[in-house]
Amino acid sequence: LLRGCTTIVYEGKPIMTPDAGAFWRICEEYSVKTLFTAPTAFRAIKKDDPEGEFFKQYDLSKLTTIFSAGERLDPPSQEWLMEKSGKPVIDHWWQTETGWGITANLRGIESMPVKLGSSTVPTPGFNVHIVDDASQTLAANEQGYITIKLPLPPG
Repeated sequence: LLRGCTTIVYEGKPIMTPDAGAFWRICEEYSVKTLFTAPTAFRAIKKDDPEGEFFKQYDLSKLTTIFSAGERLDPPSQEWLMEKSGKPVIDHWWQTETGWGITANLRGIESMPVKLGSSTVPTPGFNVHIVDDASQTLAANEQGYITIKLPLPPG
């Protein structure tokens, strides 16, 4: 919106409207360059079209990147979507209350490799730490609790 780009807002299920190819039909019809939606939508599409037949019915050559945000994008869904679409699938983690992504692969700043199960790195302004049960910061590649140190960025 800040750059004056056209934005398409799609309301409704990505299946049964009329079928699991609804997103791809819109991408073809409007020459969509970037798709951004929740992982739940991709899981619903995968359930109705496990072989990805609808991808083949539409010209997705203008589509360059698929972004996911909201809840966690599980690796099997991400792998399926990358394989069937042939597009990079970038995961982000944010909440409505934060105003923007907490962690992301910021393609417009510095694209990083896609790592399944990871929404990449903290976005500027967020001081994210992974801690253990005793609130001690953990080393890289260790699982724990996600914490965000105050102050939060404006959002």
